[in-house]
Amino acid sequence: MISYAPRASDRTDEHGKILTALGKISQRALLGEQDPMGPELEIGWLRESGALEIVLPGNPLDFNGNNMVALLRLLKNVGKANLSVGRIYEGHINTLYLIHLYGSEEQRARYYQEVKEQGYLFGIWNTQESPGVNFIENNVSIEVTGIKTFCSGALLVDRALITGNISTAGREGWQMAILEMTKIDRSKIDIASWKPLGMKASGSYTVDFSGYLLNEDEMLGAPGIYLSQPYFSGGAIRFAAVQLGGAERICEETIDYLRGLKRTEDAFQRVRIAKMVSLLVSGKLVLEQAAEHYDEWVEEDDMSEQLIAFANMTRVIIEDSCLQIMEESNRCVGARGLM
Repeated sequence: MISYAPRASDRTDEHGKILTALGKISQRALLGEQDPMGPELEIGWLRESGALEIVLPGNPLDFNGNNMVALLRLLKNVGKANLSVGRIYEGHINTLYLIHLYGSEEQRARYYQEVKEQGYLFGIWNTQESPGVNFIENNVSIEVTGIKTFCSGALLVDRALITGNISTAGREGWQMAILEMTKIDRSKIDIASWKPLGMKASGSYTVDFSGYLLNEDEMLGAPGIYLSQPYFSGGAIRFAAVQLGGAERICEETIDYLRGLKRTEDAFQRVRIAKMVSLLVSGKLVLEQAAEHYDEWVEEDDMSEQLIAFANMTRVIIEDSCLQIMEESNRCVGARGLM
């Protein structure tokens, strides 16, 4: 069912290992949804395949190269194998990209080594409850107060990038910091807060970071830099790729289901299938164009607005395509879907 289908230029041993991992992740998708620890096995398979470090310097999708087309294709296929895993994996990639953009040489060396040698999983959590997260200066360090919500992979992530307000002599504004999750007591991760209709395995729990003591070397970049454009808005194409992968899986599962009922030749079903496939193909074309534009424009200051506009357009088109594919799938399955 999973067809990673790397292009000739992408066919490396790493991609072969990732293809194998995605196949295993796909087969366990239903079972993994009920696992209280979330996709622990699945992340382990990605780790073994080299997917966690694939964007680091010297690797096939090195952030220093123009690799966005291949990266979005990978994200789409992880989402296709398991949408919850895709959500967590995209957060890992997003965090490493922010470290690539804003980390000091020492920070990049440290965190890259943790991924390569220790297989650490990174995550990024920005959504929060009022009054939000604050970094408060005390005599010896910076103390974190506040709660983040929708922390995907909270039980699995080793290093968490969070954002919060800081007001010290040297820093003022919206600050990024990378925390060690081993220092967060499990009692501060509210598992009961996550009661979704779908993607249960993403484990997007509420986490209370109050009391965590930050060191200066855990601060990432200057205050406010997290919102820098075009990187902030342009990043929407990454999670859009994961979502499109989920929609592609719906298409395939729906067609397989109708094929089992011998209903693929029905005139009404053929129209629905055609609509789903056309939406999917359109989404793929827009996503690939967005990736090409990102590689071409991201370092061109005069193209920043165009990059953001195209990324926003891509996000809207893919969201609409995914919703329509879900609706058409429901029509294909009909009343049986309520059983």
